Amino acid sequence: MSCAFSCLKAAEFYPVELITDKKGKKILIDDIGLPYTSCDDSLDIIDYPIDLWAVGKLFAYNFQNEPFIHMDNDIYIWKPFPTEMINSPLISQSLEESYDFYKEIYTNILKYFEYIPSQILDYRKKDTKFNAVNAGLLGGNNIQFIKEYVKEALCFIERNLNSLNKLKDPGSFNLIFEQYLFYCMAQNKKETIYYYLPEKMDSRFKELVSFWTVPNQNSYIHAIASYKKYYIICEQMTQRLWYEYPEYYKRIHQLINMKRI
Repeated sequence: MSCAFSCLKAAEFYPVELITDKKGKKILIDDIGLPYTSCDDSLDIIDYPIDLWAVGKLFAYNFQNEPFIHMDNDIYIWKPFPTEMINSPLISQSLEESYDFYKEIYTNILKYFEYIPSQILDYRKKDTKFNAVNAGLLGGNNIQFIKEYVKEALCFIERNLNSLNKLKDPGSFNLIFEQYLFYCMAQNKKETIYYYLPEKMDSRFKELVSFWTVPNQNSYIHAIASYKKYYIICEQMTQRLWYEYPEYYKRIHQLINMKRI
């Protein structure tokens, strides 16, 4: 339902490309019939530990040869993005500024990993704070930079696969190779990042899940991180799907009852 609601809201304003594997295409397009403009189902080529959930996003970025915005499927929008954002070299949802958990993750990575990209090491000589981008939204017009970033990120992953299980939470590595590395590289190259949400947010991100304020007071929801496990957040999302797109809500229920998804 989240994939459906995210697609349907984005499709009100933009062409939407789905990047998935063959199973994802069958569920989202063949069975549910979501109105994606195009689909690339080549993510079956990925063979990485399941903890590295952001690797699929790296491949999705790398497939792009034109300006793009990647939007996570737990993001729902009620108005188009500003023109200034669309025309920016690099785009992110928001700046994650000096969050303590990045320091903890990075300390463990330094302890166990054999390789740290020079882009991170060089930047840390200039700034020891742990700022990062939030990659709920990520993209831009500087395709060359994004492809270089993906190359660095995949190298970071490949050269440390044997050390991944030494981390207490292997999934925490995603935050470093997806969000912290991107920020370090942009700062090193003096690239400007456009933040869709420019105000600093509390690290609990409560502002991003205020479903009760859309669409009049708020036009952007991101069920970020553990909020996807909150019953009330899931209930709010499904109620919005039922209210705005009842035919898709009913279709998904029918498919579940038929045990097709």
